[in-house]
Amino acid sequence: MAATPLRIVVVDDSPLYRKTICGILQRKENLQVVAEAEDGLAGVQAVEKHRPDVVLMDISMPVLDGFDATWIIKAKFPDVRVIVLTMHDVESISEAACKAGACCCLNKACSPKEIFQAIMTAGI
Repeated sequence: MAATPLRIVVVDDSPLYRKTICGILQRKENLQVVAEAEDGLAGVQAVEKHRPDVVLMDISMPVLDGFDATWIIKAKFPDVRVIVLTMHDVESISEAACKAGACCCLNKACSPKEIFQAIMTAGI
């Protein structure tokens, strides 16, 4: 019997980036994208509805930024793991991301392998 796939929500205001990440993740049998969201508020709502294991969260978004969305998600659902994916310098935002409740922070220029490793580590 196969292991249950990790359920993932992808939150990013760029439709192209969201679709690209979702396409990459869906190729892995042990990962399942259950929802996408275009801003932090929609991300919080997606987590409330789908109860994922892991959220991939952008930081700079309209309506509600990734820091605030992460804080809300972690307050309501402490078991959900949030991984920040950002175009910003990771060193400059890692501390704030961790304070908000993120388990790690990656630059969007990282490789798919690095994203998979972060997801698998977070999903433990």
